[in-house]
Amino acid sequence: MTPEEMEDFLHGLGIETYGARGSEVKALCPGHLDRTGKPDNNPSWSINSDTGAHNCFSCGFRGSLQYLVSYMNGIPMEEAGEWVKTTTSDLAKRLERALAPKKVVEKPEIDITEANLAAYTTPPKEILLSRGITTDSAIKYGVLYDYRKDLWIIPIRDVFGKLLGWQEKSVRGRFFRNYPAGMQKSKSLFGYHQYTGGTMVVVESPLDVLRLDSVGVSGGVATFGTSVSMDQLALIKGANRVILAMDNDEAGKATSLDLVNKARDLWMEFWLFDYSHVDVKDIGAMSKNEILQGLDRAKHCLYGDRSLA
Repeated sequence: MTPEEMEDFLHGLGIETYGARGSEVKALCPGHLDRTGKPDNNPSWSINSDTGAHNCFSCGFRGSLQYLVSYMNGIPMEEAGEWVKTTTSDLAKRLERALAPKKVVEKPEIDITEANLAAYTTPPKEILLSRGITTDSAIKYGVLYDYRKDLWIIPIRDVFGKLLGWQEKSVRGRFFRNYPAGMQKSKSLFGYHQYTGGTMVVVESPLDVLRLDSVGVSGGVATFGTSVSMDQLALIKGANRVILAMDNDEAGKATSLDLVNKARDLWMEFWLFDYSHVDVKDIGAMSKNEILQGLDRAKHCLYGDRSLA
């Protein structure tokens, strides 16, 4: 299973992920609250996308993929094993073959068309206002809302504008998942089709792109998380100027450092958004003046600038 597929697998269990380093996918520990009485606010848990082994370096919550499914779904281990075997991920298929070799019957591919989005509507004004987003910006970027489940519906399109699927993100909780599972969002860059030149501001979350646009800053694009693929970099490389505004946390800083280190080989240069005047995680939590100040103070990065560490 690729790290991206493992992220989709975890999202299906209701676990929020924070990108991957190699084959290790980071996330908030799902067992933290039960073990410590407090939720995990700093991603301290990771799972190996090849083996399914997971471990929290803070509270010690660990085990196999089967145990994780049992814990998250509240079902017996034997039933959890069957649950794993019936999923469509590559890892599940390998586990199934290892446990009981037999012919794997492929499920038909889900046909995604623009008509699928007709079930959703423009987000209500009160929900948009809670994130500092205007209705015009939501419409501009095609972001919708699922009234039944209280979810943001964020379309994901390839470089040609074809709809690949969408990201479902809870309005009031931590749940999100990509639909359909296994969709190659790494080949997509949210906001790319609305970019018309000038400075491109690269963020992690599509909702931060809407926040930028809502305060009059065009050119925002989102990578759908901390993992930035070569396909996404190829799209970013075409910008006139690039400001990296990844989240102001350890994962976001690590991604920025990695991109700066790659800059020389890619014949690219970056500017870094200045978070020094605020104590927030991302652009979505900032006022208009704070966002503009961070952009104005963006500093040019020398290749391999270790001050980001």
